Amino acid sequence: MANRSYLYSCDHLPGSDEWTRSKSLHGISEWRYDIPLVFRILLTGNPVACRSSIWDTPENIAIAGDYAQGRAHLSAYLARIKDPAARPLVDEALEFLNSPAHARRHFILECGEIFDLMDKGSPGEHNSTLLKEIRELAATLDSLQPPEPVKAGKGFLSALFRRKAPDPLRPYYDVGLGFWSDILYFDFTHNEA
Repeated sequence: MANRSYLYSCDHLPGSDEWTRSKSLHGISEWRYDIPLVFRILLTGNPVACRSSIWDTPENIAIAGDYAQGRAHLSAYLARIKDPAARPLVDEALEFLNSPAHARRHFILECGEIFDLMDKGSPGEHNSTLLKEIRELAATLDSLQPPEPVKAGKGFLSALFRRKAPDPLRPYYDVGLGFWSDILYFDFTHNEA
């Protein structure tokens, strides 16, 4: 198991009749050992629990959200990032998500592997908790602050111990920027028309 959360886009929700016919998911991004803030923001467009496209389970262990609304919410959040060093990551995210090659009706967040890492509760219970958190996030998006830029330590001790300067992009990577790809561990491109 890869212990990742996976973000896809699709036109039909997993479990629907249309989904059963095509099972078409388009890769957007994946993240190891967590569910980054960027994924959560992208799911804030009318989020609902849905069937998993990866795991065969009767519980709803995935979350779907409106693609256009989620993309608009993330765009508004990214517009608050004023650090010039982050501009390439912001531009990359907007270019990727605005591309017709990636845009569909829904985002699908698959976190079954992350839920398996948790000690107590079923995957369905963890998904319900995550859905609640995403809905709460949607209500507070306007006040959500972007990451703080890294301040380089150039003091005497840093020079004395030859500490490497911190990566100025680390706070932006940590929220989930910079990892866009249409090829994920679970790949469904062979199903796309």
